[in-house]
Amino acid sequence: MAPITAADQAFLQLLTQRKVLEESEALEAMDAVGSKLGGFGAFDAGGLGDARADLRATLANLNRKLASADLQIRGYYADNSEEDGDGPPKIHIALINLASDDVAKLTGASQKEEEITCLKSILKALASNEGAELSELRKGARGKLSAAAFDAFVSDLVNGRWLELGDEGEVAYGPRAILELADVLRGHGAEVPQMVNY
Repeated sequence: MAPITAADQAFLQLLTQRKVLEESEALEAMDAVGSKLGGFGAFDAGGLGDARADLRATLANLNRKLASADLQIRGYYADNSEEDGDGPPKIHIALINLASDDVAKLTGASQKEEEITCLKSILKALASNEGAELSELRKGARGKLSAAAFDAFVSDLVNGRWLELGDEGEVAYGPRAILELADVLRGHGAEVPQMVNY
């Protein structure tokens, strides 16, 4: 297997920085990175000249290279109900850690026990009432967190793309929760969108 190229690394760094990309953004990034660094994706991964097929071939190629590190690029079909329905479905893509190893635990250790409990409560509450108002969650899911600490924690979850916060204060699962915690969400009875495997 070929080593990770400079273009691969640049694309992965962009994906890590942005946390989640829509497929259209990933196509733009692949084009920009490939034109600057060469040796990327479409041709190395066996692409067919179709930009979407080239992207998917590139992501599959990257997944083969990342497998030994327990990392994977995953996607899911997002709800297009707000759009006119024309064109391809919207797909969200993220790089996720598959292992529950010391690195993952170190990252998770930055959250306090009360925050982890709060996150579990939020995920469970959203399963039965996706689009719940933030004020409802503040009352029922904050646990031992003060209202201010809860709001700060939710803000961090929104910034990390674990949750989405609508204009009217409604809360929904964010792309990272859907991609990384799909089994947990299903366990709570939530409907999880169809995943895209690369």
